[in-house]
Amino acid sequence: MNNLIPIEKVIEENPRVKELENQGFIINPTKISEYLDDFKNRISATPNRDYWKEKRVLITGISGFAGSYLAEELLDLGCEVHGTIRRHAVPMHENIEHLRGRVSLHEADITSAERILGIFEKIEPNAVFHLAAESFIPTSFREPARVAHNNIIGTIKIFEAVRRFNNNLDSIQVACSSEQYGLVDPNEVPVTEDIKKNPFRPRSVYGISKCATEQIAWLYYNSYGIPSIITRGFNHEGPRRGIQFSTSVVHRQIVEILNKLRDNIIIGNPNAIRDYTHVKDTVNAYILVSEKKSYGEPYNVCSGKGITIANYVELAKRIFNVSAEVFVDKNRLRPSEVPLLIGRNDKIINDIGWKPIRSIIDIIKEGVKYFQEHPDQLGIEAH
Repeated sequence: MNNLIPIEKVIEENPRVKELENQGFIINPTKISEYLDDFKNRISATPNRDYWKEKRVLITGISGFAGSYLAEELLDLGCEVHGTIRRHAVPMHENIEHLRGRVSLHEADITSAERILGIFEKIEPNAVFHLAAESFIPTSFREPARVAHNNIIGTIKIFEAVRRFNNNLDSIQVACSSEQYGLVDPNEVPVTEDIKKNPFRPRSVYGISKCATEQIAWLYYNSYGIPSIITRGFNHEGPRRGIQFSTSVVHRQIVEILNKLRDNIIIGNPNAIRDYTHVKDTVNAYILVSEKKSYGEPYNVCSGKGITIANYVELAKRIFNVSAEVFVDKNRLRPSEVPLLIGRNDKIINDIGWKPIRSIIDIIKEGVKYFQEHPDQLGIEAH
């Protein structure tokens, strides 16, 4: 308990955050109806079934959080879906167990040129979605060399395979990250794709690796004509999110309180502000940008609104009528935190027609429901 601090002693007032709230870029739990009004009758472009039907698609990292949702959507569009998975001692990949028999799985280390080349030669994909990466930021502090090697060298191996087997390929989407923006000047928020206005200042090896991922995609497009699709995904959340991620930490503890398994909520930095998008909206953006073939152009995939972690917890408590005390665990604070990150999504809305159609309320309700339906994942302490 020595590491726990009441949240009230850690909350900071920031004049710039108040300015952003007045401009409509911050979600305030006490004004949630105004935020939800913006979602009423909202319409987004949807993928063209005729375009995707019977296309051979390869998803690297298909068993991951976003990869599993992407596979579901592509199957619904009539694609022949293939995916790379890591070899496990026990052949369980919980996120895609319900897709067994509907997708073709290929065991592969993406840093193995021989294996990746063999998969491309066998499948001859029409579209590739490159999602495989070490994505949990604390891991990149504990094992920086391994994360950099996997994310950067793996991406090069994928693009080299594409360069050699490019005959039938219409697109290769690379899932880049808002972590590339890193330490954003508060006056630069919300951030745009314009690197002159919003230069990359990554604060983790993971963020650095995603800067490299984007540059590799851009290089291969400009040097070899590889049909690279670049998306900078902000925080995407929903059911099946790994228990170590902040939203799942909150959702799981809400369920434990409802089940009388605990009486408080413990989080990391309550002042950090993040831009959350539902994972189903995020993967729809990946598909749409690939379909529109907007090669070499980076696109923010985000909601355009941010919320403090403290207010995310407060909103979850209000939704489920929970009155638990909230504490900050000093052990969960990163050595190099990104304090404020909200994106502009004007470019993808105007060019592609995509809009997020699911709210932060949907994210919280569905996230909590997932843990209610998976009690085996309760009582596990997140890091």
